[in-house]
Amino acid sequence: MNFTHVLAGVALTVAALAARAETPEAAKSLLDAAVGEVKASNLDSAVKSINAGGKWNKGSLYIVMVDFQGKMLAHSANDKMPGKNMFEAKDAAGKPFVQEAIAAVKGPGAGAVDIRWPNPQTKQIADATMFVKRVPGQDAYVGSVVFK
Repeated sequence: MNFTHVLAGVALTVAALAARAETPEAAKSLLDAAVGEVKASNLDSAVKSINAGGKWNKGSLYIVMVDFQGKMLAHSANDKMPGKNMFEAKDAAGKPFVQEAIAAVKGPGAGAVDIRWPNPQTKQIADATMFVKRVPGQDAYVGSVVFK
């Protein structure tokens, strides 16, 4: 293999990484859009919109909405999740991530929780961060999950 082939391979790898849409910044942007959806309409309309998936799924990025009792209100990547109580749920490392998310939004109103969770695209357990914000005027949070 000559230097030109190596250089071309490196350039393609860098381009692929640069084009990756599943970044923390993209997750935060999707989160802001979901919070904006609640503000622009109402909680019920936002829940229906998020549960429909569509614009709320960007590759492996997705949106969830959970109330402070742990009830999953919306999940853009898994239509079997809404209605389930996730308060006691733990990630693959044993972390009570829903309780941590609730604590984060009850305090400063936003935060991030690192989790080990199934990637909806690969179906493999992977490291991820869930960025969370409190739903304005509600005892609930919106979360956006990005895989590392």
